[in-house]
Amino acid sequence: MAAKADKAAKRKSAGFPPRTVKRLTVYAALSPLLMLAIGLLGTGPYGFVPALFLGALTMAVAISLLIVIAQKVWLFFAGLVTSVAIMFGGGMLFQAELMHSQGQRTEVLVTSVSKEQGKGGPVYHCKVRRTDGRAMDHTDIVGLGCEGPQSQGTTLELLVDPSGWLAPGAADTDFGDIPVDLGVVGVSVALFELAVWRALRLGLRAAGPARTEPERER
Repeated sequence: MAAKADKAAKRKSAGFPPRTVKRLTVYAALSPLLMLAIGLLGTGPYGFVPALFLGALTMAVAISLLIVIAQKVWLFFAGLVTSVAIMFGGGMLFQAELMHSQGQRTEVLVTSVSKEQGKGGPVYHCKVRRTDGRAMDHTDIVGLGCEGPQSQGTTLELLVDPSGWLAPGAADTDFGDIPVDLGVVGVSVALFELAVWRALRLGLRAAGPARTEPERER
């Protein structure tokens, strides 16, 4: 009778051993740090495409860990929403904070204008250079006062990142939403970690019966 009960308990528990559950949980709990780093990479001049690929891979792994640990499909939705908010929100927050802290209003001259056909109509690219003669990392702008052939030879005022990491932005950019963005990212990280904690509880509960039942029989 005891042997049958032991077999039934093992069939009921399809989870991993507790040690494996805890190890996978640590990996899942640390994944938001990697998501934030990838979000920062995506703000760079050539980092968007690599960040998009690495971000999708990281989110897939993190969400898979949650599902594997707890064996609950609903964690897919919780992990997906919070992961997207962490990665993209973190990147936007870094971009805004960096430009807010060290962006400089800079006068540039439009030296040439080119046109390409977009889905919604023509898209104009303007080549610019600083009027003070200093070097500029990003010399190709879209929008920001680049309105067509008539823009050639005109001067524009842009917000320029002297480090060259960020592309120029509008000189009148409003950074008042930075505290809100910080709150959104913080809450998203907290909710993701809550999902990890919940997955840990469920995973340990699933692993428990198969390990504890033989000990009770003794």
